[in-house]
Amino acid sequence: MTRFGRVLKLDFVEGLKPMLWGALAMLLLYLFFFWYAHNIAYDSNWYNTHPEKFSLRVCEAVGGFSAVALFFYFLIAASILYRNEQKKQQRIAWLMLPATNLEKFLSRWIYMVAFSLVGGTLTFFVADLIHIVYLCMANYPVKVATVYFFGAFPRMSGDAVVGLWVNVFCVTWLYALLAAIHAFFLLGGVFFKKFHFIATSATAVLLFAIWATLYNGSGLYLYSNGIPRILFYGGLTVIYTCCAALFTWLAYRLFCRWQVVTHKFVNL
Repeated sequence: MTRFGRVLKLDFVEGLKPMLWGALAMLLLYLFFFWYAHNIAYDSNWYNTHPEKFSLRVCEAVGGFSAVALFFYFLIAASILYRNEQKKQQRIAWLMLPATNLEKFLSRWIYMVAFSLVGGTLTFFVADLIHIVYLCMANYPVKVATVYFFGAFPRMSGDAVVGLWVNVFCVTWLYALLAAIHAFFLLGGVFFKKFHFIATSATAVLLFAIWATLYNGSGLYLYSNGIPRILFYGGLTVIYTCCAALFTWLAYRLFCRWQVVTHKFVNL
């Protein structure tokens, strides 16, 4: 545990500067969303006629767009997890680090998840606070966009008609899907040596196009209508969870096979 803590500390120290730049980029992006939403609401003449609706619409729009931006930021961070180790000298130093491969992999993964999710969320709080100060100075009704930011994430509907477990699986399959997508971009970050996010995104789009063609061409969507919702969404939860575990395991196995000299474009 002491050695693992030192590896975590090393990752934090070496990644502090990129973490701060990433947080600053997300803060500027959130502020841009607020500015753009203000311009749209101003053009619709709500700025003077309906100040309450103006503040509400701005916060709703910014909350939704910011949640989507945080998800893409999460994927980008996963895909560039080992960007610094693509150079020969840095790879030698990383491979010679006195720690096991599992400790190195878990340390970097935990660091990436912490700084992308926590950092991306905290910067939205800062952007929302700046927006609140602006609304107070402009003498407009104050609305908190953070409520709509968290409201954009999948959650249970509370519909008592469909039952508790259907509500649970209707949410868990979405989070399982997000975990599978994250694990796929993690695998792409370990596999590709250059253009990590672009190459992984292109591969994901290609695989999705192949799957959609086979799914629609085989007529499987016709049979899914007759499956009970609890079995359908529960099955999707299991499938996506297994995919997330498989992609993470493949990323770790590929990481364990890293060499000093690899292919120009992939880590093989």
